[in-house]
Formats: sequence, structure tokens, C-alpha cells
Amino acid sequence: MSVDVDMITTEHWRLRAPTTASAGRTVCVPTVHPVGDRRVLRCAQAVLDAGFDVHLIWLGGEPGESRPHPRVRETRLPEPTSARQRLRLVPAVVAVAERTPADLWHIHDYYLLRHARRWSRRTGRPVLYDVHEYYPEYYSQRFAAPTLVQDAGRRLVAGVERHYAARLGGVNAVSGQLAERFRALGVPAVATPNYPSAEAFAHPPRPLTPDLLRRVVHIGSLTTDYGADVLVRTAAELSRIAPEVEVVAVSRFPSEVARQRFAEAVARAGHPANLRMLDPVPAHEVAGLLATCGIGLSLMQDVGEARLSVNSKFYEYTIMGLAVVTSDLPAARHFVEDFAVGRCVPPASPECFARAITDLVADAEETCAAVNRAAARARDELSWERTCAPRLRALVRHLVGVGAGVPGQVVFGPAPVGVDRS
Repeated sequence: MSVDVDMITTEHWRLRAPTTASAGRTVCVPTVHPVGDRRVLRCAQAVLDAGFDVHLIWLGGEPGESRPHPRVRETRLPEPTSARQRLRLVPAVVAVAERTPADLWHIHDYYLLRHARRWSRRTGRPVLYDVHEYYPEYYSQRFAAPTLVQDAGRRLVAGVERHYAARLGGVNAVSGQLAERFRALGVPAVATPNYPSAEAFAHPPRPLTPDLLRRVVHIGSLTTDYGADVLVRTAAELSRIAPEVEVVAVSRFPSEVARQRFAEAVARAGHPANLRMLDPVPAHEVAGLLATCGIGLSLMQDVGEARLSVNSKFYEYTIMGLAVVTSDLPAARHFVEDFAVGRCVPPASPECFARAITDLVADAEETCAAVNRAAARARDELSWERTCAPRLRALVRHLVGVGAGVPGQVVFGPAPVGVDRS
């Protein structure tokens, strides 16, 4: 860990040192997300820049507490090895948060809603609910069940979410559509899509060139729903029809079960020689990785909220000048049509993914020219600092009564599209 006048840097994450004087207020960020989560960091940077101190509570890294900056405190709890263990750590996260003298909680998990409401009632202080997912759709379709049962599950999850959110302070939603759900309840809400941070993506733009198209990257989580097995079979198909194309994937597994399933898929595919696995990289190093690649993959399967979701990595691929090959799902298709250059293919077809990649390589000159134009526009339009951070700062100030109230157009006005699926 190191601290200088410009940056706060730890082994797992990096923030820009705030230059705004402290307002003497603390925002506590309890979450079961992993240490260094990109959205959590972007939000923390926004509130630091607004004059608030921050206490981050998350999972992973060396367990313990640290103070990497006078305005930033961090508590790390043990890294879970499964989704069940992650849920079991919720009470421990809440216990640390309740000991923190905070003026506001900024929660990033559906699982914390009940605990946050209890804390808010006891203290009289507000809670900001950060909504990363379309939770009713996500949970109701996570397991195979008759449509009637899934519909009942969706209504149940939505009802619980509405009940608690309406009794907290406000909502920071990852898409305009999600923000509208809560505005309809009379809850102050802003939409902050997972646009990349200029700080994390300050890597100098590089033009896309034909040779880079032969290096294909996937930076998202590797699970069945995210298309991990399709990724492996796509690499195997490319090794047959275009062995010069390299597939690079970051080893991001939410559980040991997911890691084992991926290893089994690689073994079944005969360990494709063109598939290269990388260790997880901190958020501030993602841009450097993407700059070495030419095509970005998203292989979301048609389950849960996938039809509604725009992967956060789409924004990163696009501003870094990569073509995109993605599952042909409505929200993803609209994003590619509006912002990116690439191909949309059937979600479960590795042959179609491989063919889309080779088509982009074959049309290299046209692909590169189109991608370079799109990247220049995306760097202007898909900016966290320009679009999202001001909305979040305004809402936090409103909730804790610091500075001016939130103008109506900030909280209730239209918002850009996009939702996080990292």
C-alpha cells in the first residue's frame, strides 16, 4: 500500500486522493461484493470528491482494517468460496457497519435491505440503495421452474424490494429503466450506468489495427449463465478454423464450483492451445489489458435478466477501441447498434461466435476504421465523471442535508440506458 498526494493505492484498488475539504460526514459502504469492485470504487470516488469520508466494508484480500488515507477507512472480511458462504457473511458485514459512526449507508446488495432498514429506523439516518441488477427477474429465473412459479417468485422479490426501498432514503440505479421503477414509488432516484471512469481508463487511446483483431478478450465472470462453457468451445472452434486467433480470458470466478466447472469444460474441449487465462487484474489495470486486444466478448446466456442487461464491459470495450461480439439479446443488441461496432450472435452457439470473430478479422480495414470512429465518440458520451458522478453526488448531498437540494431534473429526469453485468 502507498499513499501520495495524487492517489490512494492498495494491493487491490486505487482511488484519486480527494482535493475537496472534508464536510465531516461519513458514508459507510457495506457490501458482499469483492474487494476492488469497480462500481463500488466509482461511487466511492464520487462521494469523496463531494467532501464525504468513506468506510468501505467488503470481502476478500487480507482480512482486517486499514486506513489508506485520512478520509478512507477499509474493512476486509474473508473471501467467500461460494454464493452460500457469501450470504453467510452478511451479518458480519452488517455488524461492522453498525459499529461505524456513519451519516449514511450506501448499500450495494439486495440482501442488505432488511438490515439497512433496521439501522435507518434505529438511527434516523438515510440509506442509499445501489441497484446493480434487475433483481426480480434475476432471482425468479435463476432456477428451472414452471412459468407460474417463476412469476410468483418475481412478484415476491419485487414486493420485498419495493417495501424496503420505499422506506429508505434514495436509489442509485444502474439504468434509467430501473431508476423509473423506484421513482414510481416516490423514491428519489438517479440513473448511473456503469460508464468507465476516466481515472481508471486514462490509458492513452490507441488506434485499432488489423493485427490486434487476432487477440480476443473476455473480462467478465466465468459462470454457466455468463457463457463460460461457450467461451471454451468458441476457443476450440477458433483453434480449428483460425488458429492464429488468441482468446484471452480473465480468471474471474464467483465460487470454487464455477472454477471447477470451467476447468472441466476446458478439459472436455481438449485444452485449446489458443486459450490463455490471466489472473484477475485490478480495475485500474483493465484499460491496459484491453489496449492489447481487438475484439471483446460477451457471452451472456438467455436466462434471468439477460434480455434487459447491458454488460458493463461493453462500455469498456467500446471506449478502448475494441470491436464487440455478443449474445444477440435485446439490450445488448441495442447497445451495439447505438454505440459500438461488432456482431450479435445466438447465445449458445460457439460456431457463430467463432464465425463472427473471423468475419471481423477478414474485414479488418473496414472494421478498424468503424471501431476507431465509434471509440472517439464513446469517450465523449460514456463518461462516469461527466454523466453519473454529478447525479450521485447531488443525491447524497440531498439525503444527508449537505449543500443545496437535488434539482428535479437530476433525480427525476431521463437517464441514459445501461445496466451492470460484469
